[in-house]
Amino acid sequence: MIYIFLHVKNRKVKWVKVYSTIFSSFRNPSETIFTIGLLPLGGYVKMKGILDESMDSEFKGEDDELESKNALQKIWVMSAGVIFNLILTFFVFTLIGNLQGDTKLENTNTTIDFIVPDQPADKAGLQAGDAFVAIAGTSVNSWNEAVSQIEKYPNETILISLDRQGEVYNKEVTLGTRPDLTSGRVDIQVGALGISKTQIPVELSFSESFVYGINETKWAMTLMTSSLKMIFQGNVSRDEVGSVIMIGDMAGQAAQAGLVPFLFLMALISVNLAYINILPIPGLDGGHIALILVESLLGRKLSVKTRIRIQSVGMFILLSLMVFLLLNDIIRVLF
Repeated sequence: MIYIFLHVKNRKVKWVKVYSTIFSSFRNPSETIFTIGLLPLGGYVKMKGILDESMDSEFKGEDDELESKNALQKIWVMSAGVIFNLILTFFVFTLIGNLQGDTKLENTNTTIDFIVPDQPADKAGLQAGDAFVAIAGTSVNSWNEAVSQIEKYPNETILISLDRQGEVYNKEVTLGTRPDLTSGRVDIQVGALGISKTQIPVELSFSESFVYGINETKWAMTLMTSSLKMIFQGNVSRDEVGSVIMIGDMAGQAAQAGLVPFLFLMALISVNLAYINILPIPGLDGGHIALILVESLLGRKLSVKTRIRIQSVGMFILLSLMVFLLLNDIIRVLF
């Protein structure tokens, strides 16, 4: 059955059913109702017999109602959206691996191929072709060892031994700092020298794309965990957060850049939704799960009145956050 909640009469807008139809395949005791709402606030699924942010105050106790299920069944149902967001993330990353492949170092020696202008290496006089011998007193025999050693000393001055055309010389270099984006731990700052090495593209087989999808999903989950940690610690400025306006703008830019950047953004948004929805905030899936766990610990159900109050507080928080983010985006666009 389809409902459209929009009716204008005598210059007044009312929330009433103005059109409905029943699909023959849904003619059963638990038919699915699809709705198109007036305000485009995103998708929403309401299950039969659930006390949620729609402020329903009663249920009949029928077998196909959510409130009639045990705690484990209800938690499983409430986790479904989060689980499928992560599954979607995995499939999108797997598709990216199949379409684009991956990259690897052209070689693993310690020779510098590129120097980034105005970065610590450039300022210290390092040149492309120099090869690391030791960093901060530790010998390095591969590029990964050199990078790992540099990352240990953010904003510190260290001694670097280099081989330049067969002659070894030492340089004192004050390193810069950058978020550890390679591992996804953007809440951690690591040492940065401003150098890079040539990488070459690698085609992936189906099984390799599968492994690529798993690894990238793990990376995205780590990225989202550390990002949320920074938000809760107050280490993220208001310019770095946004609403659907920012997402739409980013999606448009990604689409113009090509299919793979667009898919990459889709994967990040999907894992973002998973993490946001699992937060223990009333009105979100995590909020429902938290209430179910509380009831399990208490050994009884909370009263309908208490649950509605909790949901009301959650909805106030979510709507306030939504308004803040929308206003933040509007101010960013206009000013």
